[in-house]
Amino acid sequence: MRPHSVHPKPRRPKLKKGRLKRRHPPVRAACEARPSAADLAQPGGAEPELQGAAEAGSAEADAAPPAPAEPAESSVGSPPAPDAPASARKCRLKRMAAAAAFTAVLLAALGFALWWRIALSPMTVRAEAAAGESIDVMVEQGDTLRGIALRMNEAGFEVSDWELRLAARFGIREAAHRLHAGLYRFPVESTPLEAVRILAGRPIVDQQVRIPDGATLSEVMSILAGATNLKPVAAGMQPEALKAALGLEGYPSIEGFVAPDTYRYGSGTSDLAVLKQAVERQKKILEEAWAKRTEGASELKSPYEALILASIVEKETGERSDRRLVSSVFNNRLKVGMPLQSDPTVIYGLGPSWSGRLAKRDLQAYTPYNTYRIEGLPPTPISSATPASIEAAVAPAETRYLYFVSRGDGTSEFTTNLRDHNRAVEHFILKRRKAPFKPISPDRPSTAPLRAR
Repeated sequence: MRPHSVHPKPRRPKLKKGRLKRRHPPVRAACEARPSAADLAQPGGAEPELQGAAEAGSAEADAAPPAPAEPAESSVGSPPAPDAPASARKCRLKRMAAAAAFTAVLLAALGFALWWRIALSPMTVRAEAAAGESIDVMVEQGDTLRGIALRMNEAGFEVSDWELRLAARFGIREAAHRLHAGLYRFPVESTPLEAVRILAGRPIVDQQVRIPDGATLSEVMSILAGATNLKPVAAGMQPEALKAALGLEGYPSIEGFVAPDTYRYGSGTSDLAVLKQAVERQKKILEEAWAKRTEGASELKSPYEALILASIVEKETGERSDRRLVSSVFNNRLKVGMPLQSDPTVIYGLGPSWSGRLAKRDLQAYTPYNTYRIEGLPPTPISSATPASIEAAVAPAETRYLYFVSRGDGTSEFTTNLRDHNRAVEHFILKRRKAPFKPISPDRPSTAPLRAR
């Protein structure tokens, strides 16, 4: 019989199968809730059976020498358990990347759908408006893209204001801030983006108005009031406000500053816009002519005086070849101090009271424009002078003429003295002769001083 050992072999506690063979969980489970280190340190925490077994074996271990440690069983090839916080962080990053990728794809799909709608898909056109190749839409002053969308819908398109605003953002961002009043023409197959590009340009020029040579300001305003699709803005303005809008604050009148010409405009344009164009044109013509004035116009002290004289020349003759001769008569009279004695200035001063024929009482009636009664030039122009009359006013012909009378065929007879002038009046006006007139009074040499005769 073997004697009992003094130190009996300690018995290992029986553990449940698999407790020491726990495999590391997959990475996708790392983001699940795990107990914290504090939870594991508390009594009654995780692994209660393993803890109880360890306590049972500790009593026997005190009485016996420690047994050699046995290697823990583990699965072949199992990696060591990773750090839990690092795994969770990695998992969160992967989830964020996946969410960002999904959002990017969604936004790209939405952007493509919007781009298709505004850039590639034509606007719907109602059947009654789709007969032609294009649709005209009138844009009023102060219209926004919302208002334009409403006008386009009234014309036959089916488009919303958000489509136009989005098209402006995609295409021309400044389009919403530089809209011009006028008529715009849209092809029936236009997309919202094409419509915005059309709106960013200039309205179509489909109308025109003619300001005739020698027209007065009242005649000009009447012509503009009757023009097609021209908005009456200037017509309702006070004279001082209109002068300020046209840049003519320093002048007594707008008269004479409207250049005769044909002006083209788009439907919906204001009469003020046409007037601005005409005034700028006349200013430029006057400035260029004044820079080329000759010694014969030495009595004219300013461009405005030249414009006044040009308006008289414009009314006195329609014959281009006579303009510089007529100008020489008035410039010579200014030099010698003779009254201009121009019938058109008298008629202008009479205004609506003129009966259609000048009577003796009309020549005797005082008005600021009656050049039979006043000295020098009238206070303002009396008509809209053409470039030819403006050039003639500042560059008169070199003559000694002081008188002229109409021959009845559009041309004039010029004389240097009153005696020959009276005979010319009898020849062409009273007797209505067509034969050439021959003066009988000898003319003075060109070197003799010019004086009234």
